[in-house]
Amino acid sequence: MRPTDVLPGQPPLARPGLRHQLIGALLAVTTVYVLVALVGVGAQPWTAFAGQEAGLSAILAKVTGAGWPGGLLSAGAVLSIVSVTLVVLYGQTRILYAMGRDGMLPAVFHRVGPRTGTPVLGTALVSGFVAVLAAVCPLDVLADLTSLGTLVAFVVVSVGVIILRRTAPGLDRGFRVPGYPVVPLLSVAFCGYLLAGLPLPTYLMFAGWLALALAVYLGYSRHRSRLR
Repeated sequence: MRPTDVLPGQPPLARPGLRHQLIGALLAVTTVYVLVALVGVGAQPWTAFAGQEAGLSAILAKVTGAGWPGGLLSAGAVLSIVSVTLVVLYGQTRILYAMGRDGMLPAVFHRVGPRTGTPVLGTALVSGFVAVLAAVCPLDVLADLTSLGTLVAFVVVSVGVIILRRTAPGLDRGFRVPGYPVVPLLSVAFCGYLLAGLPLPTYLMFAGWLALALAVYLGYSRHRSRLR
C-alpha cells in the first residue's frame, strides 16, 4: 500500500470487509501453526526438540528416510523468512513516513518517489541500516532484541486499548478489539511470560536503544511535531 492511498479521516481498517479478512487470515495462520506443532510433537518426543536445529526437517528425514523432503522444507522456510523480513521493512518505512510527515523526523523520511508514490529513499535508508546490523551483530542477539521489541510493542498496544476504552469511549475507531477486557489482559499476560525468558543483556541493550530514542524525541521531535 502506498502512503498516499490512505486518505485523511479514513482509517485503513474502516474499509468494508478488511477487518474480517485480517481476522480470518490470522485465524488460518494460527490454525496451521497449531496443527504443525501437534504433528511435530506426535512425530518425536518433545524433549528431542531441545537443541535441535530445523526440527521439522529432521523429522521429515527420519519419517521418509530421504534427505530431499527436509531440504525442500528448509528452502521454503528461508523464502518465508525473506518475505516476513520484507513485510517488516515495509512496515517500518511507513511508520517513519508518518513520523516524518508530522515533523518528528527529518523530511527525508516522508518524501515519496514521483513514479511509485512510495518513500524510496526512506526504504533504502532502513534497508541499509538493517543490512549493517545483520552483518555485524550475532543472529541470536538480533533475534532476542527483535522479540523483546515486538513483545513490548504488543504490551503497549494492549494497555493502550484498556486506557482508551476508559478515557475516550466515544473515539471513532476503525477496529474494536473483541472480548474486552479479557483479550488485552491475556495479551499482556502471555507477552509478560515470554519477556521473562529473555536474557538480561538483551534488556540492557534495549534500554540503551530506548534512551537513544528518548534523546531524539526530546532533542528533535518534541519541538517539531505538527500534531503537537
